[in-house]
Amino acid sequence: MTASSADSAEQGEAKSALEAIESNRGGRHWVEQETAPPKSPTESLETIEIEPGYEIALFAAEPLIHDPVAICFDRHGDMYVVEYSDYPIGPEEGGDPLSKIVMLEDSDGDGVADRRHVFADKLDFAHSMMAYRGGLLVGAKTKVLFLEDTDGDHVADVNETVFDGFTPAHPQMQIGNPRWGIDNWVYLNYGPGEVASKRDPDSTVTLPRKDFRFNPQTLEFESDSGMGQFGNTVDRWGHRFYCTNRNPIITTFLPPNVLARNPFHIVSAPYYDVAPSGGQSEVFPLVEMKSNYLSHAGTHTSACGTTAYTGDLGDESFRNSVFVCEPIGHLVTRSIVDSAPLKFIAKRAQEKRDFIASTDTWFRPSSLATGPDGALYLADMYRLWVEHPKFLPPEIAAKLDWRAGDDRGRIYRIVPTGSVTRTFTPPESESESVDLLKDDNGWRQFLGQRLLVEQQATGQVAELRKLLASPSSTTRLHALWTLHGLSALKPADVRQMCGDANLHCRVAAAKLAGSMSEDDAAENALIALADDSNIQVRFQVALSLSANDSQRATATLIQLARRDGHDSAFADGLLTSTKQRSGAVLTGLIDDDAFRDSGTDGKMDLVRRLAAVVGARGDLDELESVFQLIGRDGDQNWWRAAAIAGIGDGLPRYRGERGRMSLAGLIAKPPAQLVDSMDGLKAVFDQSGVIATDTERSVADRVAGIELMAYQPFDAAVDTFHALLSSDQAVQIQSACIEALQRNGSPAAAEIILDRWSQLGPSVRGTAIALLLRRTESTRLTLAAMSQGKMNPSALSIDQRVRLLKHADEALREEATKLFGGVVSPNRQKVAKDYEGALAMKPDAAHGQEVFKRVCASCHRISGEGHETGPDLTDVRNRSKPALLYDILDPNSKVEPRFTAYSILTVDGSVLTGLIESETSEAVILKMAEGKTKAIGRAEIEQMKASDVSLMPEGIEKDITLQQMADLLAYLKDR
Repeated sequence: MTASSADSAEQGEAKSALEAIESNRGGRHWVEQETAPPKSPTESLETIEIEPGYEIALFAAEPLIHDPVAICFDRHGDMYVVEYSDYPIGPEEGGDPLSKIVMLEDSDGDGVADRRHVFADKLDFAHSMMAYRGGLLVGAKTKVLFLEDTDGDHVADVNETVFDGFTPAHPQMQIGNPRWGIDNWVYLNYGPGEVASKRDPDSTVTLPRKDFRFNPQTLEFESDSGMGQFGNTVDRWGHRFYCTNRNPIITTFLPPNVLARNPFHIVSAPYYDVAPSGGQSEVFPLVEMKSNYLSHAGTHTSACGTTAYTGDLGDESFRNSVFVCEPIGHLVTRSIVDSAPLKFIAKRAQEKRDFIASTDTWFRPSSLATGPDGALYLADMYRLWVEHPKFLPPEIAAKLDWRAGDDRGRIYRIVPTGSVTRTFTPPESESESVDLLKDDNGWRQFLGQRLLVEQQATGQVAELRKLLASPSSTTRLHALWTLHGLSALKPADVRQMCGDANLHCRVAAAKLAGSMSEDDAAENALIALADDSNIQVRFQVALSLSANDSQRATATLIQLARRDGHDSAFADGLLTSTKQRSGAVLTGLIDDDAFRDSGTDGKMDLVRRLAAVVGARGDLDELESVFQLIGRDGDQNWWRAAAIAGIGDGLPRYRGERGRMSLAGLIAKPPAQLVDSMDGLKAVFDQSGVIATDTERSVADRVAGIELMAYQPFDAAVDTFHALLSSDQAVQIQSACIEALQRNGSPAAAEIILDRWSQLGPSVRGTAIALLLRRTESTRLTLAAMSQGKMNPSALSIDQRVRLLKHADEALREEATKLFGGVVSPNRQKVAKDYEGALAMKPDAAHGQEVFKRVCASCHRISGEGHETGPDLTDVRNRSKPALLYDILDPNSKVEPRFTAYSILTVDGSVLTGLIESETSEAVILKMAEGKTKAIGRAEIEQMKASDVSLMPEGIEKDITLQQMADLLAYLKDR
C-alpha cells in the first residue's frame, strides 16, 4: 500500500467517520499490498526463529503432505494427519468433500517421513481427531465419526457415526478436537445442536453453544462449561485447556453438573482465561500482521491449536508449557502454567519474544502434538490466506485466492537442544499397558490409561493398586483414575491418596471421595483435607461436600467459608454446595467474632452472595432466621447491610408459589411469619445513606451502606450519590456508587456520572461508560456532553464508537458522526497532512534511535530502553507507518483509561500531573515522567481531576523535522 493510499484509508476527509474507522478493519488496510511468493520447505525452515535452547527440524513436506492442521499418534505410535483441504470454502458445487486423513511413516528411521497412506478421504470438513478404540475419533462438521482399519492395509474400512446433529458456526468453529480426559470422559470443542448418539439415534438432546463431552463406555453425553474454538488439550495433571481466536488459553472452572447443584446461585463465568486475552494477549511477530483489524496487530487474533506438552524432555518449565499457534502472526507462543493457585496463571516463557516466529508470510502454524518419542510436532498448513471469507467484507474476500497453497504443507519436529529421545515400543498386552503408567512420558501414560479403560482390563486391578505407592506422582494419579475407569476404586484407595504428597493427587482424591460419603473413613479423610495447605485441595473439599447434608459437613463448609470465602472464585464453588444451607453457613460466619468484627470487600461479597441464595430460594424459615440474625445487637453494620443487599438481589429470582417477590414488596407486605423478624432489617435500611457518607466509618461499612441505596427511591438518594463520586472519595467508594446507580436503574443516573466525570479514577471509568451507553437516553446525554467539551470522545473504545456510528437511532448516528470524524482529530489534520511527506522519505533507523532517546524515551520504553510511563512501544512494528505517524502527531485521538493524565492539587498548593498507577482507600500512587512515582495521601488531596488527554502532549512536530520523523518511524517500525 502506498503512503497516499494508506493516508486515504486512515484519514479519509471525504469519508464518513464510520468509513474512516472501518478502513482499518476487514482487511482493507492490507488487501492491496503485494504478497511474497511461497518458499521451498528448506527456505521456509531458514526463516524460522526458535527460542534459544530448542531445535526445529523438518519432518514432512509436500508432496507427502498438504494442508496439515492436526496430528495424532495411535497405540502403535503411528502418525496420522488431517489434511483440511475443505478449508475455507469447500469444494466446487457438486464436488466431493476435500478433507483427508493420512498416515505418515518414517520407514528408514532417519527422522524424516518418507511414506504416505491415505487412511480416509472425502471427509466433509473434517479437521481434528484422536486415537480411539483401535481407530480414530474424528470431528467432521456435524458429526463425530469413528474410522478404523480392520485389515491392516492402512485404509479405514469402518466409517460409522458416533454422534450426529451438531450445528457448525463456520469451518473454524465446529465439533472437534476430541481429547481423552484424565477422568475417562472424552472432551470436544463446540457442541451445540440437536444431538443423538449411535446408541439411541432416534432420541435427540438439545445442547447449547458450549463444549461437549461423552462417556466412552456408555456414550452418555452432555455439555461442558466453556466454548472452545480450534484448540483443546489435557496437560499431564489432567487439566483441560482450550482457546478462541482472542483467548489463547482458557480452562473450565465449574462444569455444568457442579453448577446444577445449586440453581439459586449464579456463576457468571464458569471458565476463565489462564493467559492474557484480547488486547492484552501480546505476540511479537517478525513481520506485519495482516489481521482482520489493525487494532488486533501485536495480539492474538487467530489463536488455535492450544497444546500442553506432556512429554519427558527438557526442564520442568518445558514440561509445564502450553503452546498456542497464531497463524495470522506466523508464530507459536509458549507459556508456563502455574497450576498451584486456585486459578491457574500462564506466564510467557520469554517476555518479548515468542517460542517460534517466521518471516515467511505463508507459514501458518495450526496445531501441535506430543509424540510417543517425547518430541513436539507442529502442523504448518502453509497457506497464503487462512482468514475465513465470513469475517471479511465481500469486496475484500473476492480479491483473495483462497486456494493458494493448498498443494503445500509442512510438519516440524521440535526438541530441547541436546535431548535424547526414546524409541516407542507398543504394548502387546494389558500388563504392558500397565507398565506405560510407570513411564515419565505423559503421552505414554495417557495411552496406557486409555487402553486399560477401553478394554475394561479388570484383571490388572491388583497391579494398578500397587502403583498408588509409586514414587512418581503422575503414575499414582493415572493409576487412581484408571481404577476409577474400571469401576474398581475402593474407599481405601481414596483414603490413601488423600494423604498424598502431591497436590494434584490430593485434589483427585478429594473429588472422588465426594461419591463415598457412606464410608465413614473416606468422609473423615475428605473433611481432614479442609485444613490442607493448598487452596485447590480445600476448594475441591467444598465441592465434594455438596451431597453430604450432615451437620459435620455444614460445619466444614462454614470453616472453609471463614478461611477462603473472601476469594470470589472460591465462593463461587463453595456456594454450589449450599443450596439448602446458605442461611446456616451465613449464621455460622456471623457467630464468629473475628469474621464479624472487620469487614473487607471479599467478606461483604461472600455475605451478599449467601444471602442472595436465601432470597432466591425463598424459604420462609430460612428467611426468618437471616432476618433474626440481622436484628441481633451489635455495632457492626457492614455484614447486615451486605446481607440485606444480597436478599434484595435474590428475591426477584424467586419462582415459587408466592409469585414474584422483591425486597421493597417484602418490606411493604411481609408474610405473617416474617413480620416480627424484620425490625432490624428496616433499621439498617433506613441508616444506609448516613453510613455511606460517614467518612469516620470503615470503607467496608460505607460500601455496604452504598449497596443498600440501590434499593431506595432515586430522588431520596440523589444527593448522596453525587457526593460519593467526588474526587476525594476512595476508588472503592466510587466503584460501589456506580454499581448502586446501575442497580437502581434510574435514567437520571447518567446525569450524575457525567457531572462528576472529570473526578472519576481510571479504574471506574470503564464501568461508568458501560452504564452511560446502556440506554438510548443516557447515550444521548453522553454524546451531548462530548459535544460540549465536558467529556473527551477518546474515552470510548473504537468498538464503542462503531456501535454508536451504527446505532438504530438516526439522531444518535448523526451526532456520533460529528464527534468521531476520523482517525485524526480536526485540530491536528493540517499537521498530519504536512508530515505525510515523511512517509516517502528514505529513512535512517540509526538516526531514528537518537530521535527516540531525545524526544520519546522519558515516557516510553522500546526493547528495554527508556521509561515506561506511557505504553511500551516494543511491539509497534505491527502497526503501519501511517498509523504510527497519526499516533505520534495526534496522541489524544484515542486515550486508553490507564493512560489518562490526572492533575492533583494538594492542600499545600502543589500541582502534580501523571498517570494513576494504583489507588487505595488511603492513598493515590501517581506515575510521572521518567518513571518516577509518588504516593499522595488522601488527606493531602485538595482536588483530583482527569485531563482527558494523553500524557504525551500535542505539538511534537516542533521538535522533529520531516526527515527526523521518517527516521523515527523507521526505528519504531523496522528495527
